[in-house]
Amino acid sequence: MKKFVLLLLFLSAPLVAEQKVTMGLVVFPPYSILEEQTNKCVGRFIEITKKILTDYSIQLGAVCAPPARLFRLLEKAEIDFTINIKSTVALPKNVDFVEPPFSTLQLDLYSHKQNKLDNSVAAIRGYSYHGFRAKLVDQHYKFFDLPNSISAIQLFLKKRSSHLISYRAPLDYYVEEKELNIKEGVSVLPLVDVATYIVISKQSPHLELLKTKFEDYAAKHQLQFFDQVQ
Repeated sequence: MKKFVLLLLFLSAPLVAEQKVTMGLVVFPPYSILEEQTNKCVGRFIEITKKILTDYSIQLGAVCAPPARLFRLLEKAEIDFTINIKSTVALPKNVDFVEPPFSTLQLDLYSHKQNKLDNSVAAIRGYSYHGFRAKLVDQHYKFFDLPNSISAIQLFLKKRSSHLISYRAPLDYYVEEKELNIKEGVSVLPLVDVATYIVISKQSPHLELLKTKFEDYAAKHQLQFFDQVQ
């Protein structure tokens, strides 16, 4: 009888709902990819974040969006957080950055060795590239702005621009996926290495929860970067 009563009490007790948060990302292969078949946002950034939050029984949803839309969603807390660099001018002001950094990215300037059209540069709309956009404009370079990294890479590889300013990982991913050999025809000028961070909207109701859990996980696992998570 006692066991039966305990069972009834257990079944009648309210279930504790898991917290659910939403992460927004720009399309940035291999870290964030919008799958054509499923229209799902997947990739390394999402896999790592999901693994971290699962330790705290927090469910993760992910959306991929163009930068301008992503920053609007973040400002209004229609997404809770993203991963970005600190120097992006278009990033909303009402955000909080989590330490340690998430990863390090390498920024390069790619150029066609032959058949240079002009000083045209393929780039992502709204990206300042740590001041390199302004420096190149001062040197009379003309920017062709595209919605995301893949669009910019495609424009450059079709030789519709003489140059491409891009982070190395998306270009390497695209070249490998398409089985292209660009080494002989393209020169690479390394510009800078830069850290990315988890960026949480200060309007998010989950601000303190997310910041506390990410920092706790990094401390427990002695992480210098979140992308050390296996």
